Amino acid sequence: MTVSRAGVRSDRSGRRASPTSGSVYGAPLEPAWAIRRPDLVALLEARHAITLVRGGSGFGKTMLVSQWANASETDGVWIDVDDDIAERSAFWMRVFAMVEDSGTLAVDARWIPSAEQVSAGGDLRRFLTRFASHLEADFTIIVDDAHRLDSPAVEDDLRAMLRITNHLRVVVATRSVSSFERRDDRAAVDIEEIEARRLLFTPRECALVIVRSVLTVDAKLAAEVHEITGGMPLATRLFAERLDGSQRLTTAREMDSVVGRVADALVAAVNAPGGSSEADFWAFLQRASLLDGVTDREAARLGEVDAEKARNWLDAARSLGFGFWDTDGDISRFHFVPITARVLEKTVSTRSDGGRSASADAAAAEVLWGRGDARAAWARAIRTEQFVLAERILRESFIAVTDDESSAFDILLAVPTAKLRRFPYLTAMLGLVHATSGKGRAVGSAYLAAAEQFARARSTEVGPDERLAMLGVRLIALRVEARWAAALSVASDVSAASERFEIDERPLSPGILVAAVLQASLTFFGAGQNDAAARLAERALTVPGLRAELVAQAHAVLSAVHASTGAMRRAQDHLSALERVRTGLGRWGWADLASALVRAEENDLPGSRAAIESIIRSAGPEIALRVVPLRAVIDAAEGKSLMSISAVSDAVPDRDRTMVPPSVRSGLGRSVVVLYLAVGALAQAKSAVRSFDKGDPSAGVSRAQIALIEDRALEAVAAASDALAATGIGPRTRAELLIARAAASLRLGGERASLHDLSEGLRVLSSNGLRSPWCFLVESDRSALAGLAERSGLLDARAMADLEAMPMLFTRLDSFVELTAREREVLTLLVSGLSVSVIAKRLVVSPNTVKKQRASIYRKLGATTREESAIAAIARGLLDS
Repeated sequence: MTVSRAGVRSDRSGRRASPTSGSVYGAPLEPAWAIRRPDLVALLEARHAITLVRGGSGFGKTMLVSQWANASETDGVWIDVDDDIAERSAFWMRVFAMVEDSGTLAVDARWIPSAEQVSAGGDLRRFLTRFASHLEADFTIIVDDAHRLDSPAVEDDLRAMLRITNHLRVVVATRSVSSFERRDDRAAVDIEEIEARRLLFTPRECALVIVRSVLTVDAKLAAEVHEITGGMPLATRLFAERLDGSQRLTTAREMDSVVGRVADALVAAVNAPGGSSEADFWAFLQRASLLDGVTDREAARLGEVDAEKARNWLDAARSLGFGFWDTDGDISRFHFVPITARVLEKTVSTRSDGGRSASADAAAAEVLWGRGDARAAWARAIRTEQFVLAERILRESFIAVTDDESSAFDILLAVPTAKLRRFPYLTAMLGLVHATSGKGRAVGSAYLAAAEQFARARSTEVGPDERLAMLGVRLIALRVEARWAAALSVASDVSAASERFEIDERPLSPGILVAAVLQASLTFFGAGQNDAAARLAERALTVPGLRAELVAQAHAVLSAVHASTGAMRRAQDHLSALERVRTGLGRWGWADLASALVRAEENDLPGSRAAIESIIRSAGPEIALRVVPLRAVIDAAEGKSLMSISAVSDAVPDRDRTMVPPSVRSGLGRSVVVLYLAVGALAQAKSAVRSFDKGDPSAGVSRAQIALIEDRALEAVAAASDALAATGIGPRTRAELLIARAAASLRLGGERASLHDLSEGLRVLSSNGLRSPWCFLVESDRSALAGLAERSGLLDARAMADLEAMPMLFTRLDSFVELTAREREVLTLLVSGLSVSVIAKRLVVSPNTVKKQRASIYRKLGATTREESAIAAIARGLLDS
């Protein structure tokens, strides 16, 4: 190590003169490859009493502190702890020898303890505090490699000195997780910690290191290096040194070669624990590194050792620079640096008794499962061919994951089919992969049929747990095949089984029971039986002993069911409850759907649209289809109805329409009606109403709103009344019907009847956190009902302002300005595909005249293109001969 003697100044003759001000005596020179780290240097400059720089070997502690020490104006000494000064008195003898040698002016020389005074032992603390109390200027003691100190008494000495002076500060660089830690008296001693995670390089800093070696670097290479090294300073530098100016690492083979050489260099730099347990230590680390962020108990399970040994060996790994500890709440987790896996691979590869094993892979999957990340656990079990465990995870944890993550089961495609024949759940999942991808549907149907057949065949041979799991397999198959009558029958069987569990307290596995119950709940939800879906999902939450991911999924499903029906307050309650459940997953598809619906009701259309786009990109087909109607309404609110019509119509091809769940089919149909009404296309809207299933309340809502737009109030009252007589309609539909009937009654002069419906409708809105039903009123009805509500005191001014802020989607037909005869003529020629110049010649006018008439037509029809104007014109019968 090169040592700077900047603390001592010489005159021209070479004789020692007075010391310079603001120099750390003994500080090493900053390495040539070092990069500027101003944010961390600023923490060192902040003058905390103790600054603790903690990190393993190769984390750049010395580089960082020396960077600050060489640039700072501080006065002090730098102590490198080695074996010669690991003992307390030897340490302080070295410190004061360097203090004396530095010629510091911060303290008079007579207060510097002598070697005899330090070695006296019993009075050492008195001499130390006397030295500190006589400091006349700021002075810093930097202790590098403090983990090599044998006695914690040095820490107590420093604390005692700090308590009696404001002139002393201590900077400690250590690998240890215990030395110089915060204690209960931290209020008396100000401590700042620069933890290992903060020492890791950012991608930009990796690029700066690389550019020192290869002169140029692109962002992609820097990002790859950062991903491989995890930003560990030593690994990054070794990586940079093994690149040359022309090497761009364009192939995986080139990258793998460099990574291998970096791993070799790191292995050579490591001083591993010796003794007979060294081989066991390396084997343990390789198994523990199968997962990131392991606790000592998880590492013990992975490495097949006790928790105390796991903790000690992870501490050793931290000291060697393989990772670092981080605290998540009350839980300490060890994070391995990414390149560690390659280092361990090279270290353990020559040992026949170490390395990974099937048991370690299974344990890793079990640990992930225990964390609540069932998807990652299942994927690991499949990749390592732990099929028994994979199926157990499916039975007890997965609930219609295809609706949460569209590619969740794609990993099965890499598994030979013959290996899955004995596993009905896995066979069903493989069928889902094919059936929901739009390709290989026949193959998917075959797999699903095989899984269902297997489930039926075994249902009489196995115990209650397995029979319930088989019902779950059948539900998956029947739902994907759109056999809704049979699916509802099986869902009813599952519901009955859950009721018997509550009554008889049968010893069913909680995980299997709730997984099947939530499958049944989603089946009822898909069929439009929302009350039954909510009851079942609520029942799932009452089952004791559930894994966190099942609790979270139950809340996610309930939030989606309630938000879809319009019970927004209940949906928000379950979203809040979901946030309190600690799982390994950051997102849930059904909860994302609920969030998008809640935001739309709060008139946060940009936020809702962003959530919708995220769902469409990542969620499964059923959830993705459920947000299409919501996106259509937002399009209508933003004046994009004409462009959205084709998108909704194309969301489900005609040949696949029967495969869509009934409730989703209803939502899509309703959105088509809304879009046509938004552009005044009454003929198309009426045609779309005929596509609703018999008894669908959405048909009654649509008929009532069409009648209002056509100014046929009596028909609107009749349509709304018929729909309100149905059972099981949700809050949103009920509110829309009540408000539509209130508007129609008011038009007919029935103010008392209108007030009754309006009062009930506003109550439904208020109690459920709804606003969107107000969007489906034309401007005159909104004003009339708002006036009636104000006169009757039904709503306060703020609540009414919230409703009035909602966008208006519909316009009464009589508010459209009719086209002139010439405009009709121009419109007919435009939609036939003729250009402006051709139309001008045919009508014997100038092209500018035609352009002005075209602009007037578009404005009156609310269109921006020929196609949109054609749709609007046909709807109004403007092109009829």
